[in-house]
Amino acid sequence: MMDNSIELFFVELIMQRFKEFFLVTIGTFIMAVGFNSLFLANNIASGGISGLAISINKLFEINLATFVFIVNIPLLIACYVFLGRTTFLKTVYGSNIYPFFLKLTDSLPTLTKDPLLAALFGGIIVGIGIGLVFLGNSSTGGTGIITQILNKLTPIPIGILMGIIDGIIVIIGFIAFDPDSVMYSILALMTITYIVNLMMSGADSSRNVMIISRYHEEIKEYITTVVDRGVTEFPVVGGFTGKEQRMLMTTVSRPEIQKLETNILAIDDTAFLIVMPATQVKGRGFSLQKDHKQYNEDILIPM
Repeated sequence: MMDNSIELFFVELIMQRFKEFFLVTIGTFIMAVGFNSLFLANNIASGGISGLAISINKLFEINLATFVFIVNIPLLIACYVFLGRTTFLKTVYGSNIYPFFLKLTDSLPTLTKDPLLAALFGGIIVGIGIGLVFLGNSSTGGTGIITQILNKLTPIPIGILMGIIDGIIVIIGFIAFDPDSVMYSILALMTITYIVNLMMSGADSSRNVMIISRYHEEIKEYITTVVDRGVTEFPVVGGFTGKEQRMLMTTVSRPEIQKLETNILAIDDTAFLIVMPATQVKGRGFSLQKDHKQYNEDILIPM
C-alpha cells in the first residue's frame, strides 16, 4: 500500500513538472512571436528586458535575442545569490529558452505597420505568453529578477518596484524613439498587464456564494451531496421582517457557478443569492485533495 502511494506521488510529481515545462515552452514561444512580429518593427518597447532590448536595438543595432541572453547571465547569477537555488532553477529554463525563441522567430514578417494595432494585439499575444509562463511557475528572468531581489532587500511593495523599473525602461524609450512610440509602448504595457492579471486570476478564481432561502435544508443537501462542496451555516435576522433565518455559504470554482445558481433557483425560485469573487482559496477540494487528513469533527467538507 505504501509503495503504491509513493509511486502515485512520483507519477503526479512528474506529470506536474511536465505540465509546467510545457506551459513555459509554449508561453516563451508565444512571447517571442509577439515581440518579433508586432513590437520590434513598430518600435514598441513595452517594459522588461525585451522592451529595453528593442530600444537598444534601435540605438545600437544589437540583435534582440543576443542582448536578452547576455543581460540574463549576470541576472541569473544574482538570482542564485540573493533568491536561492529553488527560484534559480525555476527561472533558468525560461530565461534561456526565451532568447532561443527570439532568435528562431526573428525572420517572421511584421503583421501590421499600424502601431496602435501592434500595441493592442501585441500586448494580447505577449500577455498570453507571459501568463502561460507564470502558470508554469517560472519566469523569463530579466527585470523580474531585479524586482524580486529589490523586494527582498527593501520594504517597497513589488508592484511599485515593477512600476519604477518599467518606468526607467520607458524613459530610455524616449531617447530611442519619438513620443508617439513611447505612448504606444505604455498602451502595450497596460494591455500586457491586464491580460496577465486576467489569466492569473481566471486560472484559480473561485466564487463565494451566500444563500438565504426557506428551503435551506434542501439546498444544503444538494450542495453537499451533488456539488460535493462544503457548506457553512450562519444564523441571520431579516432587517425588515425581524425573522430569524439561516444563511448558507459555500465556495465553488468558476465553471461550477452557473449550474449551482440554476439548480438552487430550481429548488427555490425566491432564493436570495450573493455571488462574490474569491481571489484565492486554499484547503481541501481546492489546493488540497478531498481526502487530505480528514477528521470526524470536520464540518467544512462533506463526508
